[in-house]
Amino acid sequence: MWTRFVEIKSPSKMQFDMTVSYFRAEWTPRVLELGAISAEFVRLSENAGMYVISYPDEQTAKDVFKAIKPEVDAHNAQNKTTIREGVRLFKIDR
Repeated sequence: MWTRFVEIKSPSKMQFDMTVSYFRAEWTPRVLELGAISAEFVRLSENAGMYVISYPDEQTAKDVFKAIKPEVDAHNAQNKTTIREGVRLFKIDR
């Protein structure tokens, strides 16, 4: 399992709320359609959050990123974004 963490900081709360709405309505359905297993968004502060996407493997994550690269570039022009990713070592659900 491969996990990508996208930390997003917007210039304002309103812009962040708009970003979250876009990710919920447009971005997430697209990455799921392209091969992601799951996606979630966590608020870290009034204008920042973490988008967490799980993929079956690293190659699928790379393929999805390549397919959405134009949207990533447009998003990065309006928000400060840091992307980290790696192999999930474990996950325990209850």
